[in-house]
Amino acid sequence: MSQRGSGSDRGIAEAFHEFLTGAARLLFYLGLALGLGAAAFCIYTAMAFSGGAVQASEAQALSNIDLFQKLIISGLLAAGVGASFLFWGEELLGGLLLLVAGLLYFSPLILTSAAGVQADNKVVQNALGTVQNGGLVLGILGIFVLVFDIANRIKLRAQQGAKADQLKYGKGIKEESDRQNVFLGKCWQLPYCRKFVRDKCPIYHAKRTCWKEQVGCMCEESVIRNAMESKLIPKDAVAAAAMIPHNHKLTYNQKRERCKQCVIYNEHQKHKYKALLPSIVAGFALVYVLLHQPLLAGVGGVISSIDKVV
Repeated sequence: MSQRGSGSDRGIAEAFHEFLTGAARLLFYLGLALGLGAAAFCIYTAMAFSGGAVQASEAQALSNIDLFQKLIISGLLAAGVGASFLFWGEELLGGLLLLVAGLLYFSPLILTSAAGVQADNKVVQNALGTVQNGGLVLGILGIFVLVFDIANRIKLRAQQGAKADQLKYGKGIKEESDRQNVFLGKCWQLPYCRKFVRDKCPIYHAKRTCWKEQVGCMCEESVIRNAMESKLIPKDAVAAAAMIPHNHKLTYNQKRERCKQCVIYNEHQKHKYKALLPSIVAGFALVYVLLHQPLLAGVGGVISSIDKVV
């Protein structure tokens, strides 16, 4: 009975998700067509009325611009929301939204400098301003998407580190019973450093880190062999540093890739992400404090545009 109920619930959830996906796809494509189409019309109108080249009805042109302003704002918002649902988790999502928003927002500057459009009358000014407002609305949405995506990625990395299937060196090794876990510590202060190797490791006695030396107990055979053979390592840091092995057969990039696949380096990365998350939040708050007046002015412009739409 419970299995039948859970299967039914799963079917309802899948059907609802498919419905949301279809709705998001419709919003994305329809909104993109309306928003960019209306922006193209406004740009064409600005170029046509530039310098008084067209003697068409100014009142009719202004009326058309008001209509297309509603289409631009609603269309780009719909496209942005649809894209956020369809492509959430893609690294380029926020960047692409901001790229399109930037092109629209700075289109008046591009058109006046590159295409010779003259904003010398109300029609041209309103047309270019409408495109700019559309870019501003999409840009605000893009900023929110980007901030939430970055925060989510940092939080995930802080919890999980690298993906398990990307780990090659030290995969499957259990944490030591006498484990250390010093926050942002060196390699020999982290959970997966094995005690029997650490005592014979020149990096440990030199008080350095394996990721800076690009050689360590998880990736370099000579380090393990020296530990197995109980090779004596001097306690003096300078003398121990001279005994750190170097692999000249691998390139710098190959060594860096080897670090990225190491369980110890992955633990180090988790610490870095944990330290970075509050820094990102604090930085975002600092940007707001320093730029809150321009941000308020921009939001005020968006609200005015939405009021016109409504």
